[in-house]
Amino acid sequence: MQGQAKHVDILILDDDVDLLASVAELLADYGYRVKAFADPESAIEFAVARTFAVGLFDYRLGSIKNGLDVVETLQALGCKASYVMITAEVEQATQLRALHLKLFDYMRKPVQPEKLIETVERAMQQSKLAA
Repeated sequence: MQGQAKHVDILILDDDVDLLASVAELLADYGYRVKAFADPESAIEFAVARTFAVGLFDYRLGSIKNGLDVVETLQALGCKASYVMITAEVEQATQLRALHLKLFDYMRKPVQPEKLIETVERAMQQSKLAA
């Protein structure tokens, strides 16, 4: 992972550090520049200082903020990226809020690696088209 890069391809946010590390490693193995965070405040601080194309966020983050709160904050701050929620959350209200925020995708855990890579590739394409 490139810690000092001005641009990263993918910003990952998940409070499960083992899952965070495995997803980051998988994406790095596919050649993506990845920055991973376990807490929302650090992710937000990083995101407003640099650019990224795709945000992969968990919903439940073990803090006051959830993944959709983070997306909403970043969108309000002008971070134009494709956002993907990866979560075990199944409540309809959460899914409707994700639709309202225009997330690129909403994936249920556990996610198959091939499906994750396919979704990231499509999200990267959308992000490039929007740039």
